[in-house]
Amino acid sequence: MTEPPERPESVTVTRDDTLSSLAEEYFEDSSRWNAIYEANRDVLTDPAALRPGMVLRLPMEIYPRHLRAVAGVFAAEGGDLAEFVRQAGDDLGAIGDFWGHDKLGTTFFTGEGAGMGYEAVSDQFERGFASLRTGHRGIAGRLRLMADHVEVADWDSVAAILAALPEPE
Repeated sequence: MTEPPERPESVTVTRDDTLSSLAEEYFEDSSRWNAIYEANRDVLTDPAALRPGMVLRLPMEIYPRHLRAVAGVFAAEGGDLAEFVRQAGDDLGAIGDFWGHDKLGTTFFTGEGAGMGYEAVSDQFERGFASLRTGHRGIAGRLRLMADHVEVADWDSVAAILAALPEPE
């Protein structure tokens, strides 16, 4: 599993950096250069006065690259879950075939009286995992939407934001 990049708290200025280029790199929006400037007024009196070696704070709670990386992990896990469910379905089918098609096998497979048989239980199992996979896809899509639309938030509000976003396409 790929670890998502950590949210950087600061950046060391290089010779070619500008506040706009830093905002583009870290916020994915060059027009947010002013947020970096405002967070560093104690060391930066003029937006054009960057010097190589300066250490600037990055004023963000949510780091878009981190959210996209986490979304990728959820998407990959969804694929792994799909493979697991496919394999489990094959295994469940093999167990059902083992019991055969005589009276005992039919009772095992379909159930007897009010009891649930193997067919119903294995179907519930597969539906449950399909729901889990759908949930993983939804979380991945919502994280990507969040990375595109959220500028600053505290982590306590992440779940509320994810829940409020529309279903990903």
